[in-house]
Amino acid sequence: MYSSEALVKTYFHRSLLSKSQSKKQDDFKPVKIKLTQSDAKQIIDCSRLVLIRQLREIDPISFTAPELVSCYQLSRGISIALVGMTHERRHPIDSYMGYMVFKNGLQVAYAGSWILFDSARIGLNVFPGYRGGESQLIFQQVLRLHQAVYNLNRFSVDPYQIGKENSDGIKSGAFWVYHKAGFRPMQNEQRELAANEAQKIKANPRYRTPTKALQELANSRIELLMNDKAVRFDANDLSFAWVNIVKQNFNNDRSKASKDGVEKLAAIVGIKDFREPKMNFVLENWCGLLLANENELRSNKALTNELKKLFELKANGAEEDYIVEMQRSPEIRRFFERLVVTA
Repeated sequence: MYSSEALVKTYFHRSLLSKSQSKKQDDFKPVKIKLTQSDAKQIIDCSRLVLIRQLREIDPISFTAPELVSCYQLSRGISIALVGMTHERRHPIDSYMGYMVFKNGLQVAYAGSWILFDSARIGLNVFPGYRGGESQLIFQQVLRLHQAVYNLNRFSVDPYQIGKENSDGIKSGAFWVYHKAGFRPMQNEQRELAANEAQKIKANPRYRTPTKALQELANSRIELLMNDKAVRFDANDLSFAWVNIVKQNFNNDRSKASKDGVEKLAAIVGIKDFREPKMNFVLENWCGLLLANENELRSNKALTNELKKLFELKANGAEEDYIVEMQRSPEIRRFFERLVVTA
């Protein structure tokens, strides 16, 4: 629990909002708290402590610093801390951000988001003692805050979060938390099953989806689409493309694919400090994808200009600035879209 008066705005309940009432809440007015160094450190310490007690961990909370924490007050005593990672732990292409949700200063939920362009993979883990209650409202506030702060138009959820090889996700009926927030399966078979199960629940509120059906629903990624023009792929899709590139061009030699192209990519883009460890790490992870279509890379000056800005921000700048610059980079988006389709 954190105790600073600047962080806690206590809310006294007369009653709990039902799931249907949660959807109707329109008082989304996040207020960014001006954190002191001590406030931010307290948020980090509290977040780490509760995760240790639950035998859990996520990198953004384990590998962060006070200057990488921001916090927002929302309605009904909810506050959400957004947490970035130190440079040496950052993902090279997408942006892995963490969050911790507090209610009247008590930690009630946490997870992370993996942001790429205007799309983010996201998760939700409500601590067992707070499941039920207003967990639906909490998740809606998490989504809306991420959408507002990071300018997002799409969310997706990995199968693990809803029960794929995750018994806790099945037991908690996690799929329906996401479904009530607007998420739908990306594969037709699971989309039809979800629609059928939703009709059964509507006809009989006491109906519970069988475990077997929940396990089948967890065989598809799910997404919440707020804008049809949003990016429809994420870093997982780029990973699949990367695997194909390594197989076809490098005889499955990942080390060769990662390291051989660094100097070449640096020369094409105009990066002089490519041996600096943070920059070298970024280039190692981008070069295989970009050099898969070297001719386009060399002939597209707008693309290389965008890449140079992004590489410098990822290696040495603020992760939030990197997210913004990525969203301003149409040439990179088009390059990746073609790569994912080809893969």
